[in-house]
Amino acid sequence: MAVEVSMFHSSSFGLEYGDDAASTPLARPFGTSVTGGLAAWNPADERSFGDLMPALFLASDLFAATYLRGARAGCRRVNPLVPSAAVACEGPWLDQGDLDVYLACVSLALRQGARTSRLRCHVEEAARLAGMGGRTGAVRFANRLKRLHEARMECGDDRFTAQVQLLSSVVHDVAAGGLRIDFGHEFFDALRLSSGTARFIADRAALGRDALGKWLLGVVWTLRDTCLIDLQRLRALAANDKGRDIQQLLQEFARRGYIRDMVTRSDGLVIIRPGRLAGMGGVCGGSEGRTSPVCHLLT
Repeated sequence: MAVEVSMFHSSSFGLEYGDDAASTPLARPFGTSVTGGLAAWNPADERSFGDLMPALFLASDLFAATYLRGARAGCRRVNPLVPSAAVACEGPWLDQGDLDVYLACVSLALRQGARTSRLRCHVEEAARLAGMGGRTGAVRFANRLKRLHEARMECGDDRFTAQVQLLSSVVHDVAAGGLRIDFGHEFFDALRLSSGTARFIADRAALGRDALGKWLLGVVWTLRDTCLIDLQRLRALAANDKGRDIQQLLQEFARRGYIRDMVTRSDGLVIIRPGRLAGMGGVCGGSEGRTSPVCHLLT
């Protein structure tokens, strides 16, 4: 009998984040003690943990399923779909606009060969790729880079813990418009080593300003096994679009190859099985059996 695992705690998801963590230091909700001696270090285990990074960051509310208005910052608990993991974030509350900028930089790095975790480019080129054209595009892009650099994540599962950044450094030649960006290794390396990253970034960019669609595509892309979705809870994420046809959106992802099967149950919940383009991050059942074979999403 499959075990259903809840992704979120009782507080609403979207603009109201987790506990009142803004005045509370980051908790350490993960890590277990090892009895009877130290566990043997295994590079394969470390790689498996690194492979979780896209799932921890994309299949969670680290990047809100909207374009936020106004800057907010502080410490908060992130709600990942991975049942065995925990994530906390300190710094700006990120949204899909921040993810637009990050993935535009990743896309440019992949085009350049991505031999290292460093990108050199012109700010206007990167801004256009992130959908930030016009006279103020470069300025808005640079401001988003600053937010990405300021965010600090602490994440872990039942064995590993990690303190990571999306961007470890950003150097901007304001006079010439040049950028030198050093990515945080964990998330970038997991994306770089996936053959489906470029396709995912392109399909996501094609959604334009559809923040909920972009967020949901990120969730679907990281799935490995069957997932149960509450469409009413998903609709609640679209603060400005209550009448959103979520099933039509999922059907589009199925057409693109991200979903193999989609079945609506009598209670209105929808079961989806990931397709050939999904399976990036090992959200469900992908880490040596450490996670539940069925995830109960957004209920």
